[in-house]
Amino acid sequence: MKTKNSIPARRHGWRGIFPLTVHAVIALALLCSGCKSPSASRTISAIPSHGSDHLWVSVHVGVAESARSRKLDVHWNGPNGQNDGERQIALINTAIRDRNYGLILSPSNPFALNTAVAHALAAGMPVVAVGEQLTLGPRKNLSFVLNDEQVTGRLAAQRIELLTGGKGEVLVLGMDPLSLAGTERAARFSTLLTRGQSGLSVVDAGNNTIHFGQAELAVESALQAHRHLTAIFALNPAAAQGAIVALETTGKRSKIPIVGFGYSHDLAYLLRHRAIDAIIAPNMRRMGQIAVDNLVAQKQNQKVVPVTYVQPMLVTPENIDGQQAQELLDLDWRATQ
Repeated sequence: MKTKNSIPARRHGWRGIFPLTVHAVIALALLCSGCKSPSASRTISAIPSHGSDHLWVSVHVGVAESARSRKLDVHWNGPNGQNDGERQIALINTAIRDRNYGLILSPSNPFALNTAVAHALAAGMPVVAVGEQLTLGPRKNLSFVLNDEQVTGRLAAQRIELLTGGKGEVLVLGMDPLSLAGTERAARFSTLLTRGQSGLSVVDAGNNTIHFGQAELAVESALQAHRHLTAIFALNPAAAQGAIVALETTGKRSKIPIVGFGYSHDLAYLLRHRAIDAIIAPNMRRMGQIAVDNLVAQKQNQKVVPVTYVQPMLVTPENIDGQQAQELLDLDWRATQ
């Protein structure tokens, strides 16, 4: 006996099954719309040492520019504070798990990230370290893009010789024991400053003066201990700002010039108002561009330069608003999207 709603199979055959098959395929496609084959990933994982620091935001500009031209996506994520190696390790592991196209990394610690980076390389993921070194060293699928510390030391030494007349003591401030680049920067500067017949000598403020308050106290102590202090070389923006406050507080600002390394909006403002005499600005934007170029070449099994050194620029009140300085200091990575 046949009911009103029954459908004889012999009359509909595959016609009754086909609509169900189409619906099943569409449903499966919708479920997998966000899935990608591991080999088809087009996302670069970029992990700065400090997600909101001006230097690494400038790297973001360069990375975004170069990635866009190659139709690559960028996932930018990093720690909210300095020296957070654990957070960087977690982000590296996430990039490995997601089988990202490659990894661009600004190491916050030259030692702690070695194992995580080795895991990325073992998984076939190319890695480019930017701005800071790893003790792991260059090898297959691992290259470095670094600031040229030799040029940094020369620019800082020449500027301080000019400002001081080549006489007196120079305080080196802001040493970070976890920064191989900073250690080399200080060493290059000291060697070049005291070479030949120079009448300048170097006073080392020691480690743990990288933060604003630490730098301020270190400058106040140095002023008491060294009566012939004639200039300050600050190895990072926070140390430079601490030095400015210390000199203002002690009434020495007009007598002791400051040359800083790095940049931020605050430093640019202070430079325009001549509270600081010059900054050595690393070309982080260019580093980001080269990092993407290296990553693509490594992905395609092409040879790259193991370590690329990018020259910084001496930025002064006279040239800060010039085109070259403004392009180097550009922090608007969204303009490249």
